[in-house]
Amino acid sequence: MPKQLKLYFFETESGHAAVCFIDDAVKAVFLPERSLKNLQKRCREAFSGAVTADILNSRQKNCVDQIQKYFAGEEYDFRRIKLDLEDIAEFARRVYEELIKVGPGATVSYGQLAEMCQKPGAARAVGTAVGRNPLPLLIPCHRVINSDGRLGGFSAGGGTELKAWMLRREGLNLSTSDPLRVLPPAVFADTDIKAAIARLAEADRQLGNFIKKAPAFNLVADEFSSPFMALLETIVYQQLTGKAAATIFKRLLHLFSGGDSINPLDLIRASDEELRSAGLSGSKIAAARDLAEFAVSGKLPDLEQMHRMSNSELIEKLTAIRGIGRWTVEMLLIFKLGRVDVMAPDDYGLRKGLAVIRGTPGNLPTPKELARQSLSWQPYRSIAAWYLWRASEAAGKLKD
Repeated sequence: MPKQLKLYFFETESGHAAVCFIDDAVKAVFLPERSLKNLQKRCREAFSGAVTADILNSRQKNCVDQIQKYFAGEEYDFRRIKLDLEDIAEFARRVYEELIKVGPGATVSYGQLAEMCQKPGAARAVGTAVGRNPLPLLIPCHRVINSDGRLGGFSAGGGTELKAWMLRREGLNLSTSDPLRVLPPAVFADTDIKAAIARLAEADRQLGNFIKKAPAFNLVADEFSSPFMALLETIVYQQLTGKAAATIFKRLLHLFSGGDSINPLDLIRASDEELRSAGLSGSKIAAARDLAEFAVSGKLPDLEQMHRMSNSELIEKLTAIRGIGRWTVEMLLIFKLGRVDVMAPDDYGLRKGLAVIRGTPGNLPTPKELARQSLSWQPYRSIAAWYLWRASEAAGKLKD
């Protein structure tokens, strides 16, 4: 007896979406579009024998929840979602298996994907398989672009506009005019700040009202040459006042050379007693050594590589280091690399600032709510964040 296909329709921040399940596995994903009627028509044409599901089991519900989180700008995890690829031809399945390895913030060309499949002359066949992908987002065909950076087509209901939104959501910088193409990460130094602020004020009236009375935007990225030292400094500064952290960091520098840098190998060779004498706790010693091992092994990107990597790629890469969390990397992206479109939803000051701007200072938004609201500030979320911090500071001064 054949297994029953079930269609489940649900809302996302970007519109109506649907998933086709076969037991606990996902057979197809229909990405968000504005018209529920059109979506239902597409689903019925693709799966005429499917029934509409009203109740989901835990695995099915997790799939829907993760897709909703993605389109709400929240953290998501697709790893526990089971995919059904039984009816997929062998070559297309190989393409999809390789495509799943292309993570958020990364892109691949059709030719590169063909090489990943060990079929270097099969770019056209790869393009056909990508265009017929029944599981967009879960098998990230939106990350496949032309070799010259142009986005190319997108067969999902939202078309190229949705593809562009998804790539921006993952931290990529895109051109604003046709033909849409992926650009190097945007930084403050190359951005028309006045135009960006005007766009923020237009997108969010309450934020715009605060901007009118706030200090002039003056954030300039700190120049640095060593990612290792920048990250080591963030480890030392965690959960300490600026003055105390600066003292410990100075002692740490003096422990080795007295200059402004430390060799990762020297840090690895140092004893716990030596590092404790500078003021490092046990957990920070472990984190500093892990960072040093990361650097010595060649896993830590150099400055030039960092400038080329997307926000999502850097977050994924650097949070593999003990003691380096997502918030730490987000601060590095804003204040060291000068990235224009970064939001740190777990930051207390940003949540407090948003509450002040919204006129609800006693009711802080959750990180999820901040992430969701910040989507309207793309591609200038770092600039919006700067104003949220100013709002938080202003509220503190009034309270004092």
